[in-house]
Amino acid sequence: MSLFDAAERLASIDRSQILLNASRCLHSQDQSSNCVACFDLCPVDAITAGTPPTLDAELCQSCFACLPACPVGAFHGDDDVASLLTCATHVDGQVVELLCGLHPQPGTGLDSDAIGLRIHGCLAGLGLGAYLALSALGLKRLIVRADACPGCKWCSLDREIHRQTARANEILSAWVSGGTVVITDEVPSPVERALWDVKNPPLSRRDLFRMMARQGQVAMARAMENGAAGSSRQPGRDRLRLLAAIPPLGAPSAEVDLTGLGFAALTISDSCTACGACGKACPTGAILFEKNEKEMIFTILFSARQCVACDLCDHVCLPDAIIINRVPDFEQIFGVKEPVILASGGLVRCERCKTLMSERNGLKLCPLCEHRRTHPFASMLPKKVMKEPRS
Repeated sequence: MSLFDAAERLASIDRSQILLNASRCLHSQDQSSNCVACFDLCPVDAITAGTPPTLDAELCQSCFACLPACPVGAFHGDDDVASLLTCATHVDGQVVELLCGLHPQPGTGLDSDAIGLRIHGCLAGLGLGAYLALSALGLKRLIVRADACPGCKWCSLDREIHRQTARANEILSAWVSGGTVVITDEVPSPVERALWDVKNPPLSRRDLFRMMARQGQVAMARAMENGAAGSSRQPGRDRLRLLAAIPPLGAPSAEVDLTGLGFAALTISDSCTACGACGKACPTGAILFEKNEKEMIFTILFSARQCVACDLCDHVCLPDAIIINRVPDFEQIFGVKEPVILASGGLVRCERCKTLMSERNGLKLCPLCEHRRTHPFASMLPKKVMKEPRS
């Protein structure tokens, strides 16, 4: 194949197509998962609820709403958020209007001094993290244009757009330097104003000089996107953008309510057997199990910012040693240096199967061997798996 043929084939690929990696879905990894983040979201019914759900590529219209919704990034596609963040660094002013690709009148708006930034999908595809990132880049007022939603084929996503913007405004209110997110359902007296396509913003000589002066912002915008589509063991893209946006905002001046954002803090009790199941099961890499067979020690590390409160670690923990705090405060998540050590100790070998286990009160058999000693023909499963089988 010639270089020209290869380039032509690559150009024919629709990079906006949404793909579903079902193996990444929480339902594929945990039979007790109760995640329904994408079940009723799709405006064209391209996603069929299931364990795991399925995606009909023929029906999908690439609104991108499923991308920020999935807590573990099972849906893949090239949205416009990276372009939006880069475009925002070119704005000479602090007020922008955000419009979807289907808006019928994108060239008019509320404020003649504002700049309209148009993405190609639905505004529901931005996610909370994108709004926080835009504020971290210095935009003080974001006007979200939902006035065209009632007549749109994706109109069912209007509720999700309102939810995201309300949550973003609530969180940003905790920072003195934070911006304001305003959603408008009508434009009574539209006026002409500038309109930029985020993938192809205008670039004058003045803009070039301005970009040179704002290299720090440009670098920040790129950094916010670098982790949004990477390894398989990480949170979804919306969480990664949120994590990248929080540090530039600085310390909040008021309490930040993290309820409903999927954060959790863990502790591990002394009943831990050091089996390592929690680390193997964690879909986001929040839990890391390390063992040193030479020194016969183990350590369990935890990064709360990576945790999406899926409870998978709790479901596979045989001794029920994991305690989950599902309502952590801001300091528990962002006020500590990560990762933190949840558990550590010495290792010994089970006298029967020679498996490594934690050194606990002189026990000589691992839990499995001990169970088989007293229940020769019984199986041994974590209590939560036995109590909550998939229906």
